[in-house]
Amino acid sequence: MQIKTTTLKILLPSIFLLLLISCTYTDPTQGIAIDTVTVEYLDNPLGIDNPAPRISWVMSSKGRNKKQSAYQIQVANSEKALETESALLWDSGKLISDQNSQIRYAGTLLKSGQSCYFKIKVWDENGAESNWSETGFWTMGLLNEQDWKAKWISFKTEDNSPKDPLHLPGAPYLRKPFSVQGKIKKASLYVTSLGVFEMSLNGKRIGNDLLAPGWSDYNKRIYYKTYDVSDHLDQGKNALGGILGDGWYAGYVGPKELSNPRNRELYGLHPALLCQLEIEYEDGKKEAIVSDESWKASKGPWVYADLLMGAGYNANLELTGWNTVDYDDRNWAHVYLHQGTEGMLQAYPGNSIRPYDELEPVEINEPKEGIYVFNLGQNFAGHARLKVHGDKNDTIVLRYGERLHPDGSLMTENLRFARATDTYILKGGGMEEWEPKFTYHGFQYVEVTGLKNKPDKNTITGIAFGSSIPMVSSFTSSDETLNRMFENVIWTQRSNFMEVPTDSPQRDERLGWLGDVQIFSKSALYNATLGAFNAKWLADVRDAQYDFGPYSTFAPRPYPELVWYSPGWMEAGIMVPYNTYKFYNDTKIVKDHYESMTRFMDYHIEKSSEHKFYPENSWTEVNPKGGFGDWLSMTDKNLAHDIMASMYYQYALKIMAEMSAAIGKKEKADYYRSTYETSVSAFIDHYLDGNGKFRIDETAYGDGAGYFEGEKGFTGHTQSAYATAIYFDILPKDLKEKAGGHLIKLLEENDNLPSSGILGIRQLLPALSAIGRSDLAYQIVLKKDYPSWGFQVKHGATTIWERWNSYTPENGFNGEMNAKMNSFNHYAFGAFSQFLFSDMAGIDTEDSGFKHIIIKPELGNRPLSNVHAEYGSINGKILSSWSVVESAFTLEVEIPVNTRAQVYVPSIVDGTVLEGGGAIKFEEIQFVRQEGAYKIYEIGSGSYRFESRI
Repeated sequence: MQIKTTTLKILLPSIFLLLLISCTYTDPTQGIAIDTVTVEYLDNPLGIDNPAPRISWVMSSKGRNKKQSAYQIQVANSEKALETESALLWDSGKLISDQNSQIRYAGTLLKSGQSCYFKIKVWDENGAESNWSETGFWTMGLLNEQDWKAKWISFKTEDNSPKDPLHLPGAPYLRKPFSVQGKIKKASLYVTSLGVFEMSLNGKRIGNDLLAPGWSDYNKRIYYKTYDVSDHLDQGKNALGGILGDGWYAGYVGPKELSNPRNRELYGLHPALLCQLEIEYEDGKKEAIVSDESWKASKGPWVYADLLMGAGYNANLELTGWNTVDYDDRNWAHVYLHQGTEGMLQAYPGNSIRPYDELEPVEINEPKEGIYVFNLGQNFAGHARLKVHGDKNDTIVLRYGERLHPDGSLMTENLRFARATDTYILKGGGMEEWEPKFTYHGFQYVEVTGLKNKPDKNTITGIAFGSSIPMVSSFTSSDETLNRMFENVIWTQRSNFMEVPTDSPQRDERLGWLGDVQIFSKSALYNATLGAFNAKWLADVRDAQYDFGPYSTFAPRPYPELVWYSPGWMEAGIMVPYNTYKFYNDTKIVKDHYESMTRFMDYHIEKSSEHKFYPENSWTEVNPKGGFGDWLSMTDKNLAHDIMASMYYQYALKIMAEMSAAIGKKEKADYYRSTYETSVSAFIDHYLDGNGKFRIDETAYGDGAGYFEGEKGFTGHTQSAYATAIYFDILPKDLKEKAGGHLIKLLEENDNLPSSGILGIRQLLPALSAIGRSDLAYQIVLKKDYPSWGFQVKHGATTIWERWNSYTPENGFNGEMNAKMNSFNHYAFGAFSQFLFSDMAGIDTEDSGFKHIIIKPELGNRPLSNVHAEYGSINGKILSSWSVVESAFTLEVEIPVNTRAQVYVPSIVDGTVLEGGGAIKFEEIQFVRQEGAYKIYEIGSGSYRFESRI
């Protein structure tokens, strides 16, 4: 075979680099250990229904340049069988592979309820064998419809306050006594509800999940949870109990104007329970205790419990011992059989809602006599625990709010229709402790009335909860305001990743808005492990998709007749799976979502078929016209919606091509790539002049009627327009440079302050880095003037605000605007935090899944003296920590086992880079090239400390 000289010249640098890598020194005395193992992104999950679950593991080693060369997985149906390696369900054998994530089980066909215990070992690059990992496990759920013997049951309760304009029925209690005879091998409870549930066995609560089984389109799918209750059962008599709440199924959901006049019961009238307790005895006998007509039910002390409105509890109505074997239920009624749902029963695939923190008040004030306001020091989502003593029938009322009025009173106008009020009626006789159930609030302040005695800090405790997503990152710098900004992002994400990625946790909305999450998606992925969370929500997105292609404005979509979609927002249905794929090399999420994505792209391609992009006034059929556009921007004129619609469509084409290629659909990849190139060319010809400036025919929009704030007029010349074109990389080099010049000019005219709205804010800072102006990006992110993130912190923000002007000293909460739409816990503008990791710390992935890592810190004009960032990738911790003292630069890097990285070390061209305090050992570290102000090195796993002059 002959290779042309020109081809050889092109290939030589790559060949040389590969030879260097292959010759990299490794220490044979430093082996590899398996640290953590997950199944479907979860730790030892129960009741999954994926017949080929994916296993991933993270490794560690004290050595450098450590790689996995092979692995072996063994799976058995018992720990004993696994230990003896007998009757294995799967033995992969020694497989020559460096893959350590997304490995699909490939053994014996798994059955309903089956237990699977497994262990893993690996071989390193020298052939050295590791120890077996600690034993992990998963269990299978009920895989077939016929496995379910249970029936849907329910019990109707009354509204205890008929004069209240809200309909708030009490929470029903259900119980079932049963007997167990024989030694138990295993017992699993499979349970779900239309609404939300809390289960107990012999008086003890099962699990610590809140608002289970979560939210889905109950008419299409409903999730069940699995609990191991093997240790909860007693020989002889037992009692199973359940409490039901209306939840998303029958309670108040969403803004008042979207479902007037009822605003509740959007899926059904009454909550219902479906549960099946399967008991396997040591002698092989099996038994099932199921929900059916034999169960009994009663009303109880929960006089109301609603997601938006709050919870009320009368302790005088307590049913003491109601879920134990000795309770006398002769006065209880029989349940009735509920019609249930035609939706598919599926194992819950996401991260259950659970508590993650408790907050003590930082101060207590009494703005008016008998009205106490507890400041918990942090805005968050959850509820408050009450600890109080008083007389029988004393009534304590808790109201929640994010901010205070100047007189110290609670600000609740921005809650809109949400009452957000919890009520507790004392039984008297000593100290009483109580927590609300089946509700949650967004708040920093709790107003308490009805106390007979002066409270102390033990009276109220904040209970923070949300989806149990593993938070895997940290960020600090030399700027304390920036550090607080990052903390604000984290608290906002945890507050709003509540089963679905909601817009706000406090008001009457709490919907999974697509526009917000597509902007925040990459930031969210840097902050937390979201493989399971995103997979669950993307099923909601598919269920909410319209038959003719577009994705709904939010998912789930509890309003079946509502047709509401918006360009730039609906692209979340493409961008969120793409970002998930890029972070975790998760091709399954692409495959699962692919048919849905192609329908969406077919819709776009057909709609744009005449012009290949969207000229002015192309979206008159949506409401508002043009969609939401660059929502909440601070520009004099609106950015023309069609410019953003075109660029988001084109970006969707680009990443669809990449995802199609990743799952082997080459023809589709070529098709999307070709369609992208045609669209971009036509778009540029129409919207950009020779100087790279966006131009529009403003007359096409007429007087702007039907557009949100259409009276302002329209332009193409905004920060968001240029930042988006640069960030999505749709412009040729010359136009990109010119567009960058326009972006810089617009920033200068705005005192280097952002004016972008939700559709453009993510792109702004990385776009500046992309054109070599990270100094401007630093200026913007470190600003404390209005409007900026630092301004929010300066004025007491502990989470990210919905608006740039959610509060100003001049206008306070902005009156009528506050009552209409004003959240102080809303993550969209928190999308700047992506920049902290991808640019400030410079942590990125060259491929998908952070197997080939890039560490390229942007220093700007050096306004910070240090940055420290850690990201918990699917392969393990990645560290980028740098500091500057005058001209001395230090970069500490940590790279996980089985990965490689290109590290860009800022350095003067003729300077020497040190590592570990001495000369670089080129048998361990390869110099690649000098690129501008960086020296680039190729490294393997391990910890490194580079020093240079800049």
